[in-house]
Amino acid sequence: MTRAWAAEYGTRGVRVNTVAPGATATRGNSTQSDQLVEMTKGTPAGIPVRPIDIANAVRFLASDEAEFIHGTALDVDGGIPATRLC
Repeated sequence: MTRAWAAEYGTRGVRVNTVAPGATATRGNSTQSDQLVEMTKGTPAGIPVRPIDIANAVRFLASDEAEFIHGTALDVDGGIPATRLC
């Protein structure tokens, strides 16, 4: 959907991108913090994603610095794909 919308609306000056967060520590799931730590300890970051990490990614994609980024999904997950074998 992200790529399709980027192709459709990009010619009108609209950039469409997606932020894909990993296991994120929030106030709503604070009772599961041990599980989040366990889920993320094998990632390069080694800790759960923080809401500010997601906000920073969104801010970057909305900024002029990302003007040539169209139709992409930005993983904000602490490097989970780096731990997966193909």
